[in-house]
Amino acid sequence: MLVISNRNLKPEFAKSGFSNENAFGEQLNSKGPNEIRLANAYKEGGQWKLELVQEPKTPRPDNLPSKTQFEAVLDRCKENKKNCLFFVHGYNKPFAETIEQGWLLQERYQIEVVLFSWPSNTGGITIKEYKTVKRVAQVSTGALDNAFEKLASYLAIPFNKEALLECDVSLNFMTYSMGNFLFQNYVQGTIYDGETRMFTNAVLCQADCDNEGHRKWVENIQVGKRTYITINENDKILGWSDANFQKDRLGRTVRALDATNAIYVDFTEGDKVGKTHQLWGEDTNDTVRKFFDHVLNGRRGEDVEGLSYDSRVNAFRI
Repeated sequence: MLVISNRNLKPEFAKSGFSNENAFGEQLNSKGPNEIRLANAYKEGGQWKLELVQEPKTPRPDNLPSKTQFEAVLDRCKENKKNCLFFVHGYNKPFAETIEQGWLLQERYQIEVVLFSWPSNTGGITIKEYKTVKRVAQVSTGALDNAFEKLASYLAIPFNKEALLECDVSLNFMTYSMGNFLFQNYVQGTIYDGETRMFTNAVLCQADCDNEGHRKWVENIQVGKRTYITINENDKILGWSDANFQKDRLGRTVRALDATNAIYVDFTEGDKVGKTHQLWGEDTNDTVRKFFDHVLNGRRGEDVEGLSYDSRVNAFRI
């Protein structure tokens, strides 16, 4: 699994290039929030192994780490007939937990995951930390743009894009929880220039963003085909945000679902959904699992059996 991160590197990892699930820390990269490093993560005997992608002494267009690593990821996609997901995690996740989430997605939906891991677990009193992490998310937009630019530049070469299309490989994108706040700030900023057009589907899963005014920035999102927004009105994690900041979370309400380019999917009444926040990872019901299997593999999630459109709220519902 390819990891892209603007977290600080632990000294031993930076020196040796080899480590475990503690390879990256919980602060921003010492060179600044826009600085990203790449690493390959895999499990061996149930234990995490991470290898840092080394930076060339003399960078050239043909030896850039991003180029060689994206090429390797997409070669695995073509060879194994798998689709690729670019995943941005949420709040309060130490590095070790972010790679576990990426691995779970990869195994559960049989896809290749590229994980963008940002420092969302800075520590401290909960409400104060939450506000601090939101500021970290805001300054991490440049790092996300940097990652997108590198992937987009690789795909801009006609041969690479055509080779993927011939093999029916799709690239998809999912932001989860507060990862959506990071993405919102990116889309609203001046550096966003439609870099997400390379993704077939974009999934804004259980977004920890204000519902109010979301139409304006969501309609700026450019993707290849579809943008999905998932909802659970009983989401226990977003319920905490609702209670503490007195604003409806986008992933926890069916009010004002008015972005014209978004497909809203409300799982609230689904069997065993309850207060679930991690809809893509928990075992709830077949409709939820099939929805994520469809959208993370570039297909139509709204076509899954068990979902029907409710015009009263402009959402597909179980």
